[in-house]
Amino acid sequence: MALKINRKLQNVLKIIGWVVLAVLIVCMAKIFIWERNYYNTKSGESRARADVVITQLAEAANPSEDAPDLAAHQVEATKPRYLSIERLDIKSRVKESTVNSEVLAVPQNIYDVMWSAGSSKPSQGGVILMSGLSRGETKAGAFANLDSLEKGDKIEIELGNGSKYTYKVSEIRIVDAYDAENELPSIQRRIDDKETLSLVTAIEKSDAETDYTSIVIVRAVLN
Repeated sequence: MALKINRKLQNVLKIIGWVVLAVLIVCMAKIFIWERNYYNTKSGESRARADVVITQLAEAANPSEDAPDLAAHQVEATKPRYLSIERLDIKSRVKESTVNSEVLAVPQNIYDVMWSAGSSKPSQGGVILMSGLSRGETKAGAFANLDSLEKGDKIEIELGNGSKYTYKVSEIRIVDAYDAENELPSIQRRIDDKETLSLVTAIEKSDAETDYTSIVIVRAVLN
C-alpha cells in the first residue's frame, strides 16, 4: 500500500515539475520576444550617445528666408510636428536633427525650429531640446523675440498624430556666447524632476553688430 502511495506521489511531483518547466519556457520566450521587438523598435530611432553633452550652438549658414508650407509638413506620429508660442504669435515647423557631437544644430530655414532627436520626445518625461534662429540675412527668424518671454508663458508642441503638450516657461536666461561651453550643458537637465522643454537661440548684441554675441535660453516644464 505504501509503495502505491509513493508511486502516486512521484507521478504527481513529475507532473508538477513538467508544469513548472513549461511555465518557465513560456515566460522566457515572452521575454525574448519582447526584448527583440523593443530593440528592433529602438534601432530605427535616431538618438544621442549617453555621454554627449551639448557645449556649442551651431552657426546658421545662409538659412532660407522662404515662408514654409505649414500644412504640408508631416512627421511620424510620436515626433514633434509644430511648435507654437502664442505670446510671440509664432507657429513653426519642427525639423529633426541627430545629435552625435557636442554641437546643437540649428534649422536651415529662419521660420523653422530644430528638434534634437537625441533628446526626449513629449510625454517621455525627459528633456526636449530645440533650437531656432533669431534672424536671417534680411528678415527676423522664429526666435527673434524669444528673450521677451516671461515666466508663466505657454509653449505648445503638437505631434504628428495631433496630440498636443503645453509647457509653462520657468526660466529665461541670456548668456555670453563665449561662455556657452559652461552654460549650455544646463539645458539637458530637468527642472524639479519634471519633463522640461529647452529652447535656444543666438542673438546680436546690438543692431550695429553682425556677430552673434549672446545666447538666449528658455526653459519650460510640462503643464
